[in-house]
Amino acid sequence: MKKILMYIGIGYLGIGGFLGSAKALSYAYAQFFGLIEMGWSMFSLAGLSFLMYTGYLIVITPIITTFLWLPSLIMWFNDPGMYSFWMWLAPGFFAEVITAG
Repeated sequence: MKKILMYIGIGYLGIGGFLGSAKALSYAYAQFFGLIEMGWSMFSLAGLSFLMYTGYLIVITPIITTFLWLPSLIMWFNDPGMYSFWMWLAPGFFAEVITAG
């Protein structure tokens, strides 16, 4: 029984790690284009705070997603009209595509 729970836990964290890495990649993508758009003003106080905030999004949020992906997915599944699955999975890509137009 203990070995089965260990395999379930490893599988759960593996799926969460995959979903978290997709979220981190999407935030890094959005930060890259945000920094290009900022230009030299990224060295101002606002630019540095932007870097700190997106660094938090790229590092901390995927770690949280790794552990809490299933409850988050269940909450999205109960009310999918609030936002799309792709916005749940990779919000950075979604934000960059919407604001690029």
